Amino acid sequence: MKKISIGLLLVLCFILVLSTFKSPVTYTDLQQPEQSQQPEVIMQATIPSNNTDSEQNNIYPPEQLPNEPLTDGVSYKPGIYKAGTDIPAGLYMAINNGSAVSRVAVINNRENNTTTPKILVTSRYIEENGNFTERDNYTEAVRKGGGTPVLPDDDIEFTAMLRDGAVEYAAVLAHRYDGLLLSGGGDIAAHFFNQEHHPAANQPDETLDTAELALCRAFVKAGKPILGICRGMQIINVAMGGELIQDIPALLDIPMNIHYSQTARHDIIIRSGTWLYSLFGAGMETNSLHHQCIDGTAPGFTVVAYNGPVVEAMERGNLLGVQFHPERMLDEGMIRFFDEFIYRCSYEKISIDYFSSHVIIEIQESQYIEIDGAYLINIEQTVEIINEMFDTQGFYSDGMYLTDLHIPEGRYKLKPGNDSSFSSFLVYDNITHDSLIYSGVISDTGEDIILKKGQFIKLIYASMSPA
Repeated sequence: MKKISIGLLLVLCFILVLSTFKSPVTYTDLQQPEQSQQPEVIMQATIPSNNTDSEQNNIYPPEQLPNEPLTDGVSYKPGIYKAGTDIPAGLYMAINNGSAVSRVAVINNRENNTTTPKILVTSRYIEENGNFTERDNYTEAVRKGGGTPVLPDDDIEFTAMLRDGAVEYAAVLAHRYDGLLLSGGGDIAAHFFNQEHHPAANQPDETLDTAELALCRAFVKAGKPILGICRGMQIINVAMGGELIQDIPALLDIPMNIHYSQTARHDIIIRSGTWLYSLFGAGMETNSLHHQCIDGTAPGFTVVAYNGPVVEAMERGNLLGVQFHPERMLDEGMIRFFDEFIYRCSYEKISIDYFSSHVIIEIQESQYIEIDGAYLINIEQTVEIINEMFDTQGFYSDGMYLTDLHIPEGRYKLKPGNDSSFSSFLVYDNITHDSLIYSGVISDTGEDIILKKGQFIKLIYASMSPA
């Protein structure tokens, strides 16, 4: 009888264990109807061990932990949450859950600001015939992406800006419309980026330069998305303090037909954990029609894609730039490119982060957060995770850290990853892009920086250790 009782007791214990078992986290489609979700404790509570092997794209599955998470707090699985209702407002760390692409979006309101965003599409005024250059490819791409293109002839102030350089209308237009598409075109006057005119550069249209630079800065100030294509990406870089290579063949010793041809294609390498990677993966073939390119990214921007020494795409929050022409490749799947841009323009004050490892975000009262391919942990509960990562690796790898919480203030040595074309860092006073203190690429010999209490540092394809 005693043996039978013990046996029954063991069976009951086994049933009790089964009843308390939680199923693994699964992907939640972010397009489903909004629903309130209860926080769920997730047993994965370790940041993926990120090295800088570009062939692995810096993606590593999280370590499976025992039955108890490292923290006593609550983790949030992929889904949609409202601050103050489903999740407390505050700072959080979003951690890749082993997905190829992780994404976190913070939005003021789940309802679209507009169902059909109105997008300004720039164009050059031709004085000889009194018309603006046609932009059929761009307008078609905007429409297919779900937006309404606005051309110069559709708005009096827009016409005055591009025809006459009336920069006083820039703020008015940035307030009136939902996004800005800076289209392709000719060379930008060299004095706008503190250089002398190179003999190989074409004569600029300074009225257009002045107007587009003013529009770009106005939309940045208004916090609205901008997409720059070819010359448009160069305008973004110059407007935000960057410079240009005025002629690729002359200054980079690359044959003209590699980047300037109506028919030629070339491959680009795309950084993991970016909006472009989420659409097309680690690489793709693109068209090419330019003889100039950006000379390093402006402060706060990071390289998204490249071909040799030529930057093919860059980003900073909702500022997206590509050197190629996706509007000419709509039948090759490039409509997804415009879907992404128009989506960003559909909401007011939307912030989107794509990442490979982990990123720190802030969600304020009544804002919504969408989590995809990641889980979320309150910032105070991530200290042990970071400490364990540092203790086991001896250095901090790709991701974002808060000084005096995750890492002590002091001097650090930054080193590039294997794919140094992507290696960079950004330091913020807080986690918004407007609070950028400084940023830069990391040379082969490394960089020394000093971090102070309360500063955030973001490492991209790089590592960091105390100096």
